[in-house]
This record gives sequence, structure tokens and C-alpha cells, in this order.
Amino acid sequence: MYAFTTQACSALVHKFDANICSSLNPSETEPSTHSPIRNSNKIKNEIRREEVQNTEIIVSSDISTSSEEQRETTMGNKALKEKRKKANFTELTDNQIEILISSTNFSAEQIREWHQNFIRDYPSGKLDRKQFIEVYRKFYPQGNATNFCSLAFKAFDKDKNGIIDFNEFLTAIVLTMSSELKDRLDLAFSMYDINDNGSLDKKELTEIIKLIYEVNGKRKLKQDLKPQDLAHMIIDKFDIDGDRKLSRQEFIDGCLKDSQLRRLLTP
Repeated sequence: MYAFTTQACSALVHKFDANICSSLNPSETEPSTHSPIRNSNKIKNEIRREEVQNTEIIVSSDISTSSEEQRETTMGNKALKEKRKKANFTELTDNQIEILISSTNFSAEQIREWHQNFIRDYPSGKLDRKQFIEVYRKFYPQGNATNFCSLAFKAFDKDKNGIIDFNEFLTAIVLTMSSELKDRLDLAFSMYDINDNGSLDKKELTEIIKLIYEVNGKRKLKQDLKPQDLAHMIIDKFDIDGDRKLSRQEFIDGCLKDSQLRRLLTP
């Protein structure tokens, strides 16, 4: 690893529904042409055959159009995937710099320096889950942080494409090292909201506390409450509306009011 790393330590579904008319019985015998009545029946049958043929042509055309639309949709999805694969993750545009200046408070010069070091360590301009965990766990050297860092990966992979690009990486570093308490609490909630439903229930909190114990290197110390008991206590203290789960705001407000629990929940 380079010094920089050590320091930084859904497819579309197309539905088609068509009604196909049944054709005439092919065993039907053709009437004689000598009787006016039979001639009339023959004309009627010919008209019916023409109507059926026209209907079949229309339906065939609809199916052909639908198949063509499906092919275009599939081709569009493949093109989008190929575009994502070919995206230049090593490039740093002026627009990206402006966005990062706003979100990180770094200067353009600092952002370029971070980017140069990032590309030096990761020439592809991106990190997969394993690479990200290797970097992020350096913030938690005192315990086993692998599973905890997996939650961080999920929170920072904003576009859910399975990789962390430079923008996401720098945002992760800035939020993790931020001196703004509310920012860190907001990040913590995003990490802990395992099922992404905007709330934390007792089951989620219990699992999170287990991971936090691992991160802190104190899995079964006597002075620590059992994870499920601590989760129950946190919900009792932080839950304002009585629904037995915590919204983002309840979590942040509760942590701001209780320094002991705040230190535990923002390792």
C-alpha cells in the first residue's frame, strides 16, 4: 500500500397482451357456385376469410412491433451496461471538482492532489468491496472491523453499482473524519439502516451493536450489556413517537442528548 492509503486509512419489464382471432375450420367444404344462395354464402365466407387474414396481419404486425420494442429495450439496457463498464473512472472533470469543493470544503488543489494519489494507488479509479474494506478498516485498528466496514461500503456506494469511485471515496473519508457531530451521526444512521427503509428496529440495532463490540475489541466483557438488552434500552430512550423503532431524526437527537450512547454508536 502507498502512503496515501495508509494515511487516508434494477431491468425494465416489457409486457405485451394481444387477442388472436381463430381461423376458419380448414375442413369446411366449399359450397357449389350454381345456387345464388350458395354463391352468397361463398361471398360471405370469402369476406370472413379476408377479415381473419387482415386480423392475423394486424396481430402479426403488433407482435413484430412488440418484439422489436423488446429488442430495442434489451439493446438499450446492454448499451447502458456497456457505457457503465467503459466509464472513465480515472478522469477528474471540472464539474466533479466543483461538486467536491461544495461537499468536502477542500480546495480544487487539494482535490486534485487527493485524486492523483488515489489513481496512483488504484489505477482503475475505483475500489471493489474488498479493497474498500482494506482501506476503511485502518480507522479501526483495535478490533475486527471487517463486517462493520461492509456496512460503510453499502452506505458510500451511492449509485449501488458495487464499486467506490473517487467521488464516493473522498466523501467517505471526509464524513468519517468530520468534526461535525451531526454529519457523523447521519453517516452512522445510513450505515446502520441495513434494509434501507429509513428506520432502525430492535433487530437491526442488535446486529449493529454486535458489530460495534467487535470493532471495539470487546465482544463479551462483563461491563457491557448484551446487544439485545442494549438495543432495547436505546429504543426506550430515543423513540419519541412510540412505534418501537428509530427514525433518522430520533437517532440523531437521541445521540446528541446522551454522550455515553453517542460514543458507543459512533465508533
